[in-house]
Amino acid sequence: MIVPAERLERFMHVILYIFGLILITEWLRPVDQLTELGNIFTFVLFLIFSLLLHYFRIHWSIRSILIFAYIFLSIQLLHSKSGLSWMKGFLIDFTANLGFIYDGDWESITNPFRTLLFFVLLWLVTYLIHYWVMVRQSIFFFFILTVFFISVLDTFTPYAGDRAMIRIIIIGFLMLGLLSLLRLMIQEHIACPPATIKNWGFVLTGMIVVSALAGFMGPKLSPKWPDPVPYITSYSDKVLQEDQGSEKKSVGYDEDDSALGGSIEPDSSIVFFNNASEGHYWKVENKDVYTGKGWVSIEEPDVASFSTGQDMGLLDVHQVPEVVRTKEMTATVRMEEMYSHILHPQSAYLKMIESNIGTDVDFVYYLGMDKIITEWQNGDPQLLKEYELTYDMPSFDIAELRKITAPDESMDLLMKNNTQLPEGLPNRIFGLASQLTRNETNWYDKAKAIEDYFDNPEFIYSKDEIPYPDNNQDYVDQFLFETKLGYCDNYSTAMVVLLRAANIPARWVKGYTEGERTVYRGESVYKVTNNNAHSWVEVYFSGIGWVPFEPTKGFDGQAEFYDSESKQEEIKSQEDAPANAEQPKQDVKQRLDAPDQKAHGEKGAHKLAGQWKRAAAALVILTVLAAIAHLTRRKWIPHLHILLYRQKSRPHFMPAYSLLLKQLKRAGLIRPAGQTLREYAAYVDAVYGTNEMTELTAGYELMIYRGDVEDGEWEHFQAAWERMMKKTSS
Repeated sequence: MIVPAERLERFMHVILYIFGLILITEWLRPVDQLTELGNIFTFVLFLIFSLLLHYFRIHWSIRSILIFAYIFLSIQLLHSKSGLSWMKGFLIDFTANLGFIYDGDWESITNPFRTLLFFVLLWLVTYLIHYWVMVRQSIFFFFILTVFFISVLDTFTPYAGDRAMIRIIIIGFLMLGLLSLLRLMIQEHIACPPATIKNWGFVLTGMIVVSALAGFMGPKLSPKWPDPVPYITSYSDKVLQEDQGSEKKSVGYDEDDSALGGSIEPDSSIVFFNNASEGHYWKVENKDVYTGKGWVSIEEPDVASFSTGQDMGLLDVHQVPEVVRTKEMTATVRMEEMYSHILHPQSAYLKMIESNIGTDVDFVYYLGMDKIITEWQNGDPQLLKEYELTYDMPSFDIAELRKITAPDESMDLLMKNNTQLPEGLPNRIFGLASQLTRNETNWYDKAKAIEDYFDNPEFIYSKDEIPYPDNNQDYVDQFLFETKLGYCDNYSTAMVVLLRAANIPARWVKGYTEGERTVYRGESVYKVTNNNAHSWVEVYFSGIGWVPFEPTKGFDGQAEFYDSESKQEEIKSQEDAPANAEQPKQDVKQRLDAPDQKAHGEKGAHKLAGQWKRAAAALVILTVLAAIAHLTRRKWIPHLHILLYRQKSRPHFMPAYSLLLKQLKRAGLIRPAGQTLREYAAYVDAVYGTNEMTELTAGYELMIYRGDVEDGEWEHFQAAWERMMKKTSS
C-alpha cells in the first residue's frame, strides 16, 4: 500500500509542528522559572492555537482577529477581576508604555503591556516555525538557536538545563531527519509506502539513541578553558581594595554623610512621583559641619512643631522677603519608598502640608537642618504614602543679591555655623578661594565665580573609579588638586568649602533632582528614582535668605534668577532706539522676561542623551525593517527584478534565467546536485502546473550549447520569464 504524497506531507507537517512546539516550550520553561511569569499554560495554549491557524492556512486578516481576541481575553483573565474596566486604563497607558520603551525605562512598563509584548513575541516565533517548516523546510537555525539559548541560561543563571538539552537534541535530530525525508520526497517525486517511512523512522531513532548513549558513556575531557562565570561575577560585583579607595555603594538617600567618596552604582528604583506643574529640586535636609572627610549636623538643632493643614507662616520660619518674587504652587507627592522625612521643594517657602490618611499628623521641623519629619507615635514613625504641599516658589533678583558684600550685625551666629572649616585644612584651598574671588566685590559674583570654576574642562563628572581620601588627606583638597574627578558630592562639598574659605556663609544640601516627566495612572507626573539623588549648595544673603547654586557638571539647578537693573537698562535703551530698529520691542520684552538661569549642564546632557536614544531607536527600526525585508524577500525580489528588466534598454536572457534559478531556490525548490536542468525544469513545472520552465530551459540550453538562439531575442522569453518569477513569490 502506498500512501498518497499529499496525505503523507500533511502528516509529516503535523509531526514537525508538534516538534517545533516542543522546542518553543523549552524556551518558556526557564522564563517561567527565572521570572514571575506565571500561568505558563496560557502561553503554551496560545502557541498551539497560533500554530493551528498557520497549519490550516486561515486568511491573515481572520488569523489576526482571532489572535488578538485570544491575547486580550488572556490579559483580561491574568490582570483584571472586574470585567472590561481594565481596557480603559490599558488604552490610556499604551502611549506612555511606548514612551517607556523608547526611553529604555523597562521597569516602568505596566504588567498588562508586558504581557501583550510577550504574546506578540510568541506570535512571531510561531510564524517563524511555520516559515521554516512549510516554506524553507529547514529547522536547523532554530534548533541551533535553542541549543545556544539553553546553554547560556544553564551557564549564567540558576536554571539547570541538563534535561532540557537532552530533550532538545533528540527532538532537533528527529526534526532534521524528517525534514530531509520530506525534501527528498518532494524533489524526487518519491511515493513512500508506510513500511519505508517506518524503517526510516526506526533507523533515525536508532541513530539518535546510539549517539546519545555514546555521549553519556564516552570519556569526558576536562575543561580546556577556565570557567568564565566566576570571572564575570567577580568583575561585575567586585569592590576595589581599600588601598585603591574605590569601594562601590549604591546611589540614593543615606543619612550618614560622614565619609564621602568612593564609586557609586546606579539604582533606577522609583522613590516618589509628584505632579508639580514645573520641575524643581526636592530637598531632604542640609548639613553644615564639614569634618574634612564628610558632613555631620549640629548636635542640638532648634525645632518647631506643627500639624496637618496648619499655616506654616505662623511658625515665623518661612516668611517671604519683600525683594523675592514668588508664585504659589501645589504638588502631590506619592511615595514608593517610605521615609519618615517630608520632601519639600528647593528654596521654596512652604505654606502647608496636607496628609491623605484622613487624620491629623504632627510634624517636627528641624530649623538648622531645614528638615521635616513626621512625629513618632508609640515608638514608630508615621510614614505617609501620599501628601500634598502648598508652597511659594521664588525667583531671585540678581540686582538685590549683588547688594550684599558683607555680613550684617544679625548674622553672628549664622556666620559662625556656616563658615566653619576643620582645623588643618590645606592652605592651598584658601589660596584658590582668594584667587577665584579677588576680582569680585559682592557675594553673588564671588559665588558665581566659584560655581563657574567647576565648568573648566579639567573637571570630569563620573561615578566610577572615585577614590576615598587617605587618612591624612582632606576630601575637598583631593578633589580640587589631585583627582578632579567625581560626582555631585565632590562638586557641592568643594564649592561650600571654597565659599567658607572666602568667608561667605554656605551650607551643603541633599535631596533629589526634578526627575523625569512621565505618565502614571493616566496623570502627567515627574518620576524620581534613586538615580536622581543629588547634593547642591545654598548661600545665605542678608534680607533674602538661602539661595541655591549648582556647581555639578551636567546639572542646571532649576532655580530662577532675573536681573531687574539689567532689565530696566535694556528697556531704556530700547525706548531710546530709532523707531525702525530691526528688533521689535515685543521681542526685547520677551527676552527680558525670561529667567536668567544657568543654561549649561543637564540640558546639554539631556539633549545628547536624546540624540543617542533617537539614534538607537532608528537603528532598532532599521534592523527590524531589514529583518522583515530579509524574511519576505521571496515575495518582493521577483517584482523588483521584473521592474528593473523592463527598464533596461537591452535586457539579456542568460542573466535573467540565472536570476530565475536563484529565485526558485529561494522559494524552496532546491535543485539537487547532479540533476540536469531539464529534469529540474520538469519538477518545477509539476509543482506550478505549467510548462513554461521547460520552454525557458530549452532556450537557455540552445543558447549555451548550440548558439541557435541569439542573446538579443529577449522578447521571445520575457512573458514566460515574468510569469515564472511571479509564481515563485506566491
